[in-house]
Amino acid sequence: MKRRFFMQLGGLAALSSTIPRLHADSSPAASFSITAKSSEVNLVGPDFPATAVWGYDGKVPGTELRLVHGEALKAKINNALEVPTAVHWHGIRLPNAMDGVAGLTQPAIMPGETFNYTFTPPDAGTFWYHSHVNAYEQVGRGLYGPLIIEEKNPPKADRELVWMIDDWRLLDDASIKDDFGGGHDRSHAGRIGNVPTVNGRFRDVVKVQSGERIRIRIINASNARNFALSFGDLSPMVIAIDGQPVTPYKPDEDIVIGAAGRVDVMVDMTGDPESVSPVVDSFYRQSFDLIKFAYEQQPLRENPLDSTIALAGSVIPEPDLTDAIAHDVVIAGGAMGGLRQAMLDGKWLGLREIAQQGYVWAMNDIVANKLDMAPLIDTKKGQTIKLKLENQTAFPHPMHLHGHHMKLLSIDGNALAEPRWVDSPLLMPRQTIELAFVADNPGDWLFHCHVLEHHAAGLGTLVRIT
Repeated sequence: MKRRFFMQLGGLAALSSTIPRLHADSSPAASFSITAKSSEVNLVGPDFPATAVWGYDGKVPGTELRLVHGEALKAKINNALEVPTAVHWHGIRLPNAMDGVAGLTQPAIMPGETFNYTFTPPDAGTFWYHSHVNAYEQVGRGLYGPLIIEEKNPPKADRELVWMIDDWRLLDDASIKDDFGGGHDRSHAGRIGNVPTVNGRFRDVVKVQSGERIRIRIINASNARNFALSFGDLSPMVIAIDGQPVTPYKPDEDIVIGAAGRVDVMVDMTGDPESVSPVVDSFYRQSFDLIKFAYEQQPLRENPLDSTIALAGSVIPEPDLTDAIAHDVVIAGGAMGGLRQAMLDGKWLGLREIAQQGYVWAMNDIVANKLDMAPLIDTKKGQTIKLKLENQTAFPHPMHLHGHHMKLLSIDGNALAEPRWVDSPLLMPRQTIELAFVADNPGDWLFHCHVLEHHAAGLGTLVRIT
């Protein structure tokens, strides 16, 4: 899409789009039936054609699934596409057989077939579900949706919004550019689009009232784009990261959300009646208004709510660092990455030979090209693992471990004042981070970069727990 087309879209504004929601009742289990299928949605407004997408129930984002903590989820996934698919429940500590990685934890769901997922999420929080078959294309075409596990006693807010933020690579006719998995995306920053959306809408407008308190659950569903969000004169308080509570704090800088990451914020709307306040993304060179708040004429209240915004603490097993097994993991490759050779299928090959087969990344000099590869980490259940991840490349990598949360301990050797739980920490170029987790969930688990093109080009491995 040419830049002029992006600029033409600047005047478009929908009004407070929401995600269709399925909410669990008071029963101990909630049952859902979701169909992956092709459809058309209007991403960029009435002056442009609808965009052909793949979506859960034909929508982008897919239907919001919402439970109360402690309820079981039963999800029947129907495949009405012409290609195999599967559903991964991102960030959920669930049984291995329910993880949704076709070829590793289950067979793919073939066209016309169904698969039943059943598990009880152990954590309240903000999560999401997405395809894990040819994910760089299937997620890029819209196969994702929010999964919200409500706290039994949530902090008080006037309302809650779920924002699934994404970007799309569109042509001038608003169709998706069909160049998934191209060599440049694999070797550089991944599939960065040209039309950013919130809940499938470009430059949406959310109507608010002065004095209103809003909880916003932000989910980055993009293939590769990182966001750095500024709320302008507002003072958002971060209350959760990757679905896990943190001590509420006001960010000193923009709120950075890597691909697959989530951040919950509590925002008191302090603008004047009938004013407009944008939320601006500035991660890349050119900043833009992602979404806008438009204040109603009538305030809701004169002063902010006087009530706690803190969430109850996590229930994740605490790592025992005195008995931890340390693993150093070096990420190398990509354009300007300096990778000379790596092991592919048990053979040492030069970068040119590896690239000829579509691979350009390695972890500890090993290229991931299949799901039955030897695990990078093989450990017994209950063991604490301490990871040191070093990014020797020129690009960011959100590193996602399936089935677990990891405690982020330090960044570039500087210990965090408050270590926090993450499942998709964003590892910046030339950066080193330390994490630890208890290997308490048996099975073979993917550990990979959630820039989906990077994973497809070799940046992944397995963690085996027995």
